[in-house]
Amino acid sequence: MDFINILLILLIIVFSALGVYLIIAVKKLLFTLDKFDRDISELKKETAPFIHDVGEITKSVSAISKIVEDQVEFVNDKVEWVKSKINVAADPSKKPPQDNAQSLVTNLKAVSKGVSTFVKEIKK
Repeated sequence: MDFINILLILLIIVFSALGVYLIIAVKKLLFTLDKFDRDISELKKETAPFIHDVGEITKSVSAISKIVEDQVEFVNDKVEWVKSKINVAADPSKKPPQDNAQSLVTNLKAVSKGVSTFVKEIKK
């Protein structure tokens, strides 16, 4: 029995040491978690204004990019308008308005002669 009592005493001492170690480890863990929580809170306080500023910058950049897009579209429209005017002026197949008016007058004279000839033929 003496041997078993010695082993029991030794086992009680080991479990007591393990209990003390467990209590110390849990205390360190709680201290580390508390420090981690404080660091996270401090980081949150420091980054909140930065995040707000980034939001404002994003809004400003979005507005500026919209304005730039509108201006680019306006310039593109003007460039296309100028291109079309240049193409119309430079197109050799297009006749000047005087030639078109002269062709119209000639065609109207021909139609008039045709109608008068038709009416004369009907009267006969």
